[in-house]
Amino acid sequence: MDELNVEERAATHVGETHESLSSLLCNEERDFLIRNNGQKVKVEELEGKNVGLYFSAHWCPPCRYFTPVLSEIYKKLSEKGDFEIVFISADRNEKSFEEYHHTMPWLALPFSDENTRKKLNQAFQVDGIPCLVVLDKESRVITTEGVNIIGEYGVEGYPFTAERLDELRAKEEALKAAQTVESLLLSDERDFVIGHGGRKVPVAELVGKTVALYFSAHWCPPCRGFTPKLANIYNELKESGKAFEIIFISSDKDQEAFEDYHKSMPWLALPFGDKTKNDLSRLFRVRGIPSLIVVGPDGKTVTDNARSALSTFGAKAYPFTDAHLEGLKKKMDNEIKELAEKSPKEISCNQHEHSLVLTQRRAFRCDGCNEGGILWSYYCKDCDYDLHLTCGLKDVKQDKGQDTDAAIDENCKPAGVICDGDVCYRAKA
Repeated sequence: MDELNVEERAATHVGETHESLSSLLCNEERDFLIRNNGQKVKVEELEGKNVGLYFSAHWCPPCRYFTPVLSEIYKKLSEKGDFEIVFISADRNEKSFEEYHHTMPWLALPFSDENTRKKLNQAFQVDGIPCLVVLDKESRVITTEGVNIIGEYGVEGYPFTAERLDELRAKEEALKAAQTVESLLLSDERDFVIGHGGRKVPVAELVGKTVALYFSAHWCPPCRGFTPKLANIYNELKESGKAFEIIFISSDKDQEAFEDYHKSMPWLALPFGDKTKNDLSRLFRVRGIPSLIVVGPDGKTVTDNARSALSTFGAKAYPFTDAHLEGLKKKMDNEIKELAEKSPKEISCNQHEHSLVLTQRRAFRCDGCNEGGILWSYYCKDCDYDLHLTCGLKDVKQDKGQDTDAAIDENCKPAGVICDGDVCYRAKA
């Protein structure tokens, strides 16, 4: 969800005042909430506190991911004594509710009070979980986007007000203005990154280079697919003498997984578990992996989407500046248009059972080589199947005498495929 939509949604309820927490959380028969040990806590004890209403359920994978994150935030904020969370369950039955609540250090609305749970969902228009609605000490809505705020700023986002978010954004802009490789990668405890075998490489040696920050993890299938391609491009750039380096920033589950994955990479890494990882993820708004951020020789951010640039242009994307990439795009556009003018309007190929029609497409992913494409593809509308023109022409079922060798792009074939004349086949192990 983009930032504008988040702010628009948050603004829907901000400032709304409810008579009291009791009017929200109690009913005629009940004036208490429960802890995960069954202890009852009067709702009136929460009056005068900031309160987070946590809409969640164990069956929801994003909820199970976010709950431990929220637990760490809660433990830190509990020291202030002015913050509490109430779990509003969307579980399917009492047993699931109890098992899930047992993982939480905060209070909960009893699962049996279905009417109040429904009332709260309707009052705050909860259309997806996890959702964290934060109320101030007067029961006014501070934000309905607590999950996103915590994801971006962690405990620093507290008390989650618009004023606090403005402060944090201004601080980030100031940091970016003064950004250097050292400010990004150094910490009070560490002045190095690591190579294989525990080799320590001073961060100072990266100054003046183009540095890519690679957020990745072995458990992530798209990461495992992208890493070998990135390694080939890295080696090509290093062999050509480019002042380029990559720093692996791990989201692996443990040290062993980190080390095993790093062995497949020819570049450097941030030590596993280093707190700088969270700072970098927050600064660059890393919402998913793999993610590749490039910092230029002056330490300023060149692009936060180098993965896309490399997928489209390969090593030619270096040094990743807007002007350079725009030049490559114009050149590619012209080449694709010229190829489209010379190419047959319809082909039959070995990879797909239906005929493919030369079709103008804004953007697509080639089903042959699994790389992105633009402008024109050979397309099957019935199957939503695309091939780059080069991929389609190299795999065309050729009539005798037909020659498409000039249109074949060797870089566009799938990994492990050998093309010999008019036959493409997967190499035997």
